[in-house]
Amino acid sequence: MYNKAIYLLTGALLLSGCELDVGSSNNKDNPSYTFDFEQSDHGWQAGFSDYPSDNAAIYELASGRKALPTDPQKQGFMLSGHNRSDDLFMYMKGKFTGLEASTRYQANVQLKLLTNAGEGCMGIGGAPGEAVWVKFGFGETEPKQLDYYLNLDKGAQGNSGKNANIIGNVAASGANCEGSKYVEKSLVSTDQTQLEFTTNSDGTIWLFIGTDSGFEGKTTLYYDKIDIQLKRK
Repeated sequence: MYNKAIYLLTGALLLSGCELDVGSSNNKDNPSYTFDFEQSDHGWQAGFSDYPSDNAAIYELASGRKALPTDPQKQGFMLSGHNRSDDLFMYMKGKFTGLEASTRYQANVQLKLLTNAGEGCMGIGGAPGEAVWVKFGFGETEPKQLDYYLNLDKGAQGNSGKNANIIGNVAASGANCEGSKYVEKSLVSTDQTQLEFTTNSDGTIWLFIGTDSGFEGKTTLYYDKIDIQLKRK
């Protein structure tokens, strides 16, 4: 998916906030995009759910563009939180515009992240790697916390939902169980985990990427690069 067909979102598009405008893509039936966070967040925003918002301080929630732990000269989109609720969901979201109205699409994602969760490690409530599931989801409305839970059906922990599919977890070969070493991990959706959705009547859709955690400790991830490819059905 890393190829020349990818459409970079830069410049004036950043003025649209969380809207990720796709209207000028040279392939409206099968548009592709990339986000590398070196110069900006491209309008992506962080979100958290499945925790008591009136006691947020103990969850140590943090997000934003930060220097990568493996290369301080490069930037990534960081999400961090201490899963004291045993079900913390932390995600990034963006509103895609300029698509065909009321039209069915397939969506695939390929992402590169940095994780310090080793494979086969023990953790409180669950493993720090295998029990932190990465999900790719969509919403006709903006994903946000409603009371306690997300307002969309993302599924619970290791289960997919109507609005989101699991594409993997954050365990990585080369990381250790002490969490002292960050390594790169790539995840790609498949024919079984790709999304299917129908755009709104104005040609918009929200997409989100995040982690649903059963590990009751602190997870800090850095999203280095995200590629998304849509295909009109």
